Amino acid sequence: MIERKKALSHDDTMDREVAKQFLEEMNWRAIELGGMYDLDLEVNQYKRGCDVEMINYGMDRFENHNHFRIPYRKQKYWSGLETFKDKNDTDRHNKYKEWYIDYIQFLNNDLTELLWYDWMLIRQYRNNIHIDTALLKQWSERESSFITIPYEIGISRIKHFKLENDIWNRQ
Repeated sequence: MIERKKALSHDDTMDREVAKQFLEEMNWRAIELGGMYDLDLEVNQYKRGCDVEMINYGMDRFENHNHFRIPYRKQKYWSGLETFKDKNDTDRHNKYKEWYIDYIQFLNNDLTELLWYDWMLIRQYRNNIHIDTALLKQWSERESSFITIPYEIGISRIKHFKLENDIWNRQ
């Protein structure tokens, strides 16, 4: 249960800041930090954004599982639905239904290695759901469910970067 509490209490402020700096280096402009329960990074004028998450495991885990994965709870960003259910099963308006939303996963606590998923790839696989039964011991079914992207497809489409000498280098 310690890992669950740690995950639920993670302050992602630094993750958002580093991802914002990364995207600015990739020529994104006018990025604003979203609210605590909103999309992490928003470019309102272009209806563009990015969700950011710390996963803290390496590329070998994706290869071993034969897929890349994004938590199912984030599906609302790519569903295009007018409304979605929140964690209290209440219908909420989806202000992001027409947005183009990328996704960044940091692979380590140092925030020096990341994967950058483009919105088109995620939309293509948004209904490819997998339940990780090993997680069901600590997490609910929803929390144990993931949008999955086949490894062979992801390895060629998801951009992998490492920060080396203050420069983000594509791997």
